[in-house]
Amino acid sequence: MRTIGVLGGITWHSAAEYYRLLNSLVAERTGGEHAARCVLVSVDIGEIDPLMHAGRWQDAAALVSRDAVAVEAAGADVFVLACNSLHTVWEAIVGGLSIPTIHIADAAAGELEGSRRVALLGTPWTMELPFFRERLERRGFDVVVPADRDRARLGSSVFDELSHGIVRDETRAYYVDLIGRLGVDAAVLACTEMTLLSLEDAIDVPLVDTARAHTRAAVDYALNSV
Repeated sequence: MRTIGVLGGITWHSAAEYYRLLNSLVAERTGGEHAARCVLVSVDIGEIDPLMHAGRWQDAAALVSRDAVAVEAAGADVFVLACNSLHTVWEAIVGGLSIPTIHIADAAAGELEGSRRVALLGTPWTMELPFFRERLERRGFDVVVPADRDRARLGSSVFDELSHGIVRDETRAYYVDLIGRLGVDAAVLACTEMTLLSLEDAIDVPLVDTARAHTRAAVDYALNSV
C-alpha cells in the first residue's frame, strides 16, 4: 500500500474528516483488515486565513508550499491538499514536489459522469475564481454558480459555522433548497467543511462531496498503484 500525504488544518475539522474517510475507505476495500498508510501535516489556519481574506494568495502559497514539502519528506507517495480554496494557487503549492499529486477538482470531475448541468457550491473564492470552474468546463460540464446573495450565505455557512464544527439543521435545509432552485442535474460541494452537512440522502440529484471524492481518489492510488 502506498502512503497518502495530506496537508490539512484549513480547517482541522476537514483534516479530521479526511483522516476518518481514508481509514474507513481502506478498511471497507480490504474487508476490515487494513488501515490507511498516511501522513498528515496540519497547518495553523490562523497564519493562512488572514492572507486568503486579504487576497494575498501568493503569500499563502509560499507558506503552504513549505508544508507540502514536509508532507513528501515525511514519506508520502502521493499528495492531497485538504482545502478547495487554496487550490487557486495549486501550481505554486505543489511546484516543489517530486511525488504525484491529486487536484481536488479532478477528483470531483471523475465522479460527475452522466451529468451535464452542475452546481458549484463552495466558499466565495471557489465559486468566483476560475480554478475549479474551468477544470470542470474543460471536461464539458455546464457549471452553475449561485447568485450573489446565495454566495454570501454559503460563505457565511462555511466561515461562521462549519469551520468551527457547527452544523445547523436550518443550514442543511438551506443547502437542500438552494440545490433544488438551481435546476441542475448534479451538485458539487466544493468546500471540504461542507462534508459535515451529510447531504447525500437529502437531495434528489447526484451529489459530489469533494472531500469524499478526493479521499476516494487517494485510496485508489494507494491501493492500486505499483
